[in-house]
Amino acid sequence: MITRLYNTEEDPAYCSFIWGGSNLTATAAEVLAANATSIFGTDLRDDFYRDVEDPRTESLREYCYGLLLPIICAMGIIGNLLNLVVLTRRNMRGTAYIYMRAYSTAALLAIVFAIPFGIRMLVHKDRGQWEEFGPAFYTAHLELYLGNGCLGVGVMMLLVLTIERYVSVCHPGFVRPVMGPPGVVVFLTCLATVIVYLPSIFRGELIKCVLHASDVYVYLRRDNTIYQQTIFYRVYKIMLEVIFKLVPTLVIGFLNMRIMMVYRRTCERRRQMVLSRPHAHGYLKDDDPRKFAEERRLFLLLGSTSILFLVCVSPMAILHMTIASEVYPSFPFQVFRASANLLELINYSLTFYIYCLFSEDFRNTLVRTIKWPWLKGKFCHQVEHENPNTAPRYANGLLH
Repeated sequence: MITRLYNTEEDPAYCSFIWGGSNLTATAAEVLAANATSIFGTDLRDDFYRDVEDPRTESLREYCYGLLLPIICAMGIIGNLLNLVVLTRRNMRGTAYIYMRAYSTAALLAIVFAIPFGIRMLVHKDRGQWEEFGPAFYTAHLELYLGNGCLGVGVMMLLVLTIERYVSVCHPGFVRPVMGPPGVVVFLTCLATVIVYLPSIFRGELIKCVLHASDVYVYLRRDNTIYQQTIFYRVYKIMLEVIFKLVPTLVIGFLNMRIMMVYRRTCERRRQMVLSRPHAHGYLKDDDPRKFAEERRLFLLLGSTSILFLVCVSPMAILHMTIASEVYPSFPFQVFRASANLLELINYSLTFYIYCLFSEDFRNTLVRTIKWPWLKGKFCHQVEHENPNTAPRYANGLLH
C-alpha cells in the first residue's frame, strides 16, 4: 500500500554509475564519471564520494557499531528500565519524578531506535541496498527522525527538571510547579518536539534500481541534496542545534552551578546556626560527617550530569553542522562521527548508574523494590529499618 503512495524514482543511469557501470558500456561509464557533477548534480557526487572510503573505515564500523554500540545499548536499556521501575514507586510521586520518568522513557526509546541505526551502519553502510521497500523507507525517512526526536524530548525533560530544581532551591518562595502541571508540560513538550523534527523526514530519498539487469528491484538511500541545500533547511538545521543542543547545554550548566552555590551557602549558614547553640560543638561533631557527605553527593550529582551532558552532546552538534558528502571518505571524520554517535548514547545510558552512585534514596528504593538477597548486609540492614512509605529526603528541594 505504501509503495503506491510513495513514488520511488527509477534512474538506470544513476544505478549503473553506482555499481561501476554494470548496465552501461565502459565508455559511457567513463563519461558519466568524468561529468558526474554536470550531468547529475550533487546527488551523484554525494554517492561517488561515499564509495571512495578509507580502507580503515570498515574496521572502525566493526569496532564502534558492531562491538561498542551493542554494549552501550544493553547498559542503557537495562539502566533506563530500572530507572522506570524505581521512579514508579509510591514514594516517588513528586513533580521532579514525573520529569525523570519522561526523561528515562525518551532515553529508552532513543536507545532502542539506535539499534537499527547501528545494524544499518554495520551491514548496509550509508547508502544501503534493500530488496524490501519497508526497511528502505524506514532508513531513508524515519530512522533519524525517530531517534533524534526521542533525544530531543530527553533534552527538554532534563532542561525542565533543572529549571524546577533551580526554582525550588534558589527561589523557594515561588509557586511550584513553576512550569505548570507536569503532565501537561510533558505532553506539550513531546508534541512540540515531534512537530519540530518533522522536516527532517525529507532529508533522504530512495532510488529504485534493477539488480543485474533482472526483474529484481533493490532500493538505495541517498541524501535529498536539493532539499538540503534550500535556505529553509539550512536555517532549520541551525535552529535545531541551537534549541536542542546549545541553549540546553548553557542553561543546564549555569543553573546547576547556581544551585550548587546557593546550597553551599545554605549549608554554611546552618553550620553557623548550630555553632551558636549551647553544646553545639558536640552536636556538630556528630552531625557534620553526614552533612558533608550529603553536600558532596549533591555536588557530584549536579556536576557529573552537567559535565556529562556537555561532553557527550557537544560533538553531535558539531557533527550536524559540519557533515557533508565531501568529508565522508575522510577517516578522521568517520572516527569523529562514530565517536559523536557513541557519546550521545552514553549520555542517555548512564543516568541510572549516576543516580545509584550519588543518590542514597534512589539506592534505598531500588533495594526495597528489587529485594536483592546478595545485598543483605549493613546497607540493606539500614534500608529495612526505614519506613517504606517515607518520601525521599530533600535538600532544599533536591533529591540526595
